[in-house]
Amino acid sequence: QTVTPESVLSDDQQRVFIIGGSASYGFPYRYGDTFAGQLQQRLGHRDYRVLNASRVGWTSGELAPLVDQAVRFYRPQVIVLFTGNNEWFHWRPVDTQQPAGQQAPRREKMSQASVDTLKFLAHSRCLSAIEHVLVKWHVSRQQARQDESRQQESRDRFEAHHELTGVRYSVEMPLDPGQYDPAQWEATRQRYLDTLEANLERMIRTAQQQDVRVLLLNVPFKYRLSPAWKHRQPMSFDPAEQQAVQRSVQKTLAELDQEKYEAALEEVESALTRDPLPAVLHYLKGECLVGLERPVEAEAAFAQSRECMIGNLGSRLSVNRVIDRVAERTGATLVDVREMFDAYGHARQRYFNIDLIHDDCHPTPLGHQLIAEKLVPLILKSGMGNGGEPQ
Repeated sequence: QTVTPESVLSDDQQRVFIIGGSASYGFPYRYGDTFAGQLQQRLGHRDYRVLNASRVGWTSGELAPLVDQAVRFYRPQVIVLFTGNNEWFHWRPVDTQQPAGQQAPRREKMSQASVDTLKFLAHSRCLSAIEHVLVKWHVSRQQARQDESRQQESRDRFEAHHELTGVRYSVEMPLDPGQYDPAQWEATRQRYLDTLEANLERMIRTAQQQDVRVLLLNVPFKYRLSPAWKHRQPMSFDPAEQQAVQRSVQKTLAELDQEKYEAALEEVESALTRDPLPAVLHYLKGECLVGLERPVEAEAAFAQSRECMIGNLGSRLSVNRVIDRVAERTGATLVDVREMFDAYGHARQRYFNIDLIHDDCHPTPLGHQLIAEKLVPLILKSGMGNGGEPQ
């Protein structure tokens, strides 16, 4: 359904805009399972209209114009701002260009004439069956050529999303310091954090200038996420400690395999004293603490692993510190979703957001339900009933 300012402003409903990325959009669930859908169900009878303007994969800089448009053309009462997962979405740690003489597999496309011919022939069941076989053969040949190209030694064979949890793939596919110097990461990360902070403040100030209340959500996250979920990760940030850290990683893995958790923890903590920045080391520490049945400490170790991950979906603690700081400076209402998820899980002796986030950062339907339950009274507090009294 297309929503235009005319169609929205023609009614007397109070409007609530949801603006953010895929977690805010509700990926990958149906609308009724998302917090936007649940808000509409819970508030619709009170003459509220919830409009979800979230965009999958958009950064705060891309979302800022949406806030401006929502405020200028749709006159909402409340904006729910739920962003911070995509700031490094387009960033890459290595040059993905092929070396001289090497080319990526060619993407083959049919001409429009070929497509028109196939459409015409498809009117016959017999010919369409033959077409189906030929198309399958063509696609299989194309896929085989692409697979062969991917397997060449000159190509980077790292695959994102190889394992949701675990550290083995991170160890098998480390970031080559010859391709990307980890020493550059801190400055790069800070530039993105500064940009996020500026964009958040811009969006909130834009809304506040038109007396629109902003509910600013921080980001919950999967604690026990594989460090190499999106990018290769450095095994060490200090070249002088590279070999020592690698030896410690291998020794820690061997001790974990033998369920020697105390010895493994001692080994990985020793490595962290030499180089405290690799996400892999913090993840291994978390695994040791899981084996020792110390889940709260393990959760903290996994959180630090997420903080140290380079690239998209890393720096979770820093992102939330930025969100907290902007909320305090602007007076926006902070909704601490991370703390809410932690409290819910810990009360049930469930850790790492296992029930509340289904992959890396997207809430489950239960997670969306908790968010909706938290937002309803805040939205009602912001609005006025038809009789002019607070709801």
